[in-house]
Amino acid sequence: MKNKQNVLFYLKSKSTPVVFWGGFGKSLQAIFTLFMLAGTLLSCEEKKKNSTEQSNVVPVDVSAKGKTIMAVFAHPDDEIYIGPLMAKYAREGAKVQLVTVTDGRYGTGQTDLKPGDELTALRQEEVNCAADHMGIEKPIWMGYHDQLKLKDGFFGHVPYIQEIMVKLDSLVMDIDPDVIITWGPDGGSNHMDHRLVGASMTQVYLSKSRVKPLSLYYVATPSSHIKDEDQRLLAGIADDYLTTQIAYSEEDRENTILAFQCYKTQFSEEAMKRRADRLRSGDQKIYLRPVLKSKTKKDNLFVVDGE
Repeated sequence: MKNKQNVLFYLKSKSTPVVFWGGFGKSLQAIFTLFMLAGTLLSCEEKKKNSTEQSNVVPVDVSAKGKTIMAVFAHPDDEIYIGPLMAKYAREGAKVQLVTVTDGRYGTGQTDLKPGDELTALRQEEVNCAADHMGIEKPIWMGYHDQLKLKDGFFGHVPYIQEIMVKLDSLVMDIDPDVIITWGPDGGSNHMDHRLVGASMTQVYLSKSRVKPLSLYYVATPSSHIKDEDQRLLAGIADDYLTTQIAYSEEDRENTILAFQCYKTQFSEEAMKRRADRLRSGDQKIYLRPVLKSKTKKDNLFVVDGE
């Protein structure tokens, strides 16, 4: 009978060293037993790690109660784009304050009215009606002219937009929001008013450090939701940038459809029906891109956060 040769196996976990004595005479059994022991140790370590991680998690208050959302858009009816989100958070106890920057005087839409004060008065009534259906605060109507005096050139437009920025800053201080939502660079439809209002609100946000945490989000359409390639370039945002996705209920959706129906100066009954059908057949989410600052300072353009 051949002499049985033995071998010493040594396993070490983070907390427990284990010695295993086995013979080559039963090598397959020894190896199998070794792997079983290793798996058991790794499983125990993983459970211990998860338990430790869970104990280190600081509870975060994610309740909407006591929170304030400030939604800043160019025209009365722009806010419908995030209507279900506003209805959801208002229903859950947040204060949702819509700020409408322009008076919409050039949006003649479905009316026979000429641009002017009569139309702007109607559009203000419509945005108030929409806010009632969504359950949010009465909108703040800033009343600046549609197209923000772009026709007046540099010396007409620039002082006008600078005045708007100063007033937006005052509103941020008065409203004291936890979250601001506005248009991103795409402006939803590339409308110049949308893009200018979004850029102005962004500059106000970025212009100072704040004691109270304040988040800025751009509402967007995922590129995956747009079939036309050219339109994806113009108005889509790649899905992996849209890291904030807010689901809403059927109630929030239906209240938004009722809000949309307030805008009789802008949309035909057929257009309202198409919009309602799209909402009802969609995935019931609002997609947002957060504006974030780097957690670390760098001296190299190619260093990625976390490296």
